[in-house]
Amino acid sequence: ELSEFGKSISGKEINLDLIEEVTPDVIKKWKKGKKFRKYDIHAPVPKLYGAKRHFVSESITKGKRIWLDLGFKEMSGAKTQTSFWNFDALFTAQDHPVRELHDTFYIKNKKGKLPNKKIVEKVKTAHEKGISNSKGWNYTWNEEEAKKVVLRTHTTCISAITLSKLDLSKLPAKFFTIGRNFRNETIDWSHGFEFNQSEGIVIDKNANFRHLTAYLKDFAEKMGFKKIRIQPA
Repeated sequence: ELSEFGKSISGKEINLDLIEEVTPDVIKKWKKGKKFRKYDIHAPVPKLYGAKRHFVSESITKGKRIWLDLGFKEMSGAKTQTSFWNFDALFTAQDHPVRELHDTFYIKNKKGKLPNKKIVEKVKTAHEKGISNSKGWNYTWNEEEAKKVVLRTHTTCISAITLSKLDLSKLPAKFFTIGRNFRNETIDWSHGFEFNQSEGIVIDKNANFRHLTAYLKDFAEKMGFKKIRIQPA
């Protein structure tokens, strides 16, 4: 409500000719006796809420910082990949259910390029006959199927690409990635068609299972999960 003084001057024309701000003209043409308008710095004003990062972005940034502090180098790659890198290079059979349309998003009418023939031949042999004491899948591997382009269903395809380009003179080495993936899921309160995944690979002759569990525990604890249980499965 207006104060009594406010009521007494309400509706009256007031011309005090006060200075609102300091400008070059005010300084140049200063007149003695001129007064500045008074401001109440305690007067209430509208609240401004500054922008802040989305909590998912904050989590990703935090996760990256943890892996970098552990001595890992970041891997990166496109969200669209050939079926070769997304499935074949990871020994997923070409008739496996996860490669069906109801599980994976395919880019219509697009064919991707395969890597060099040496890598392709090794993957083909692994699928058809097996290598390193494996029996393989015992079927005829189809190169055209491997060229199909998909929205990556996991970040492990990035690990596969990184391993294929590995500089053996720079070992041991540790790599990580945190990236978005896509799967043709039925959407409900706990499922979407995209999610973020973190993973890492360590190439070291002296690495063992205890190193693996230590990395996993350290990452989880630094992300805020203090109670961790690792069990065989």
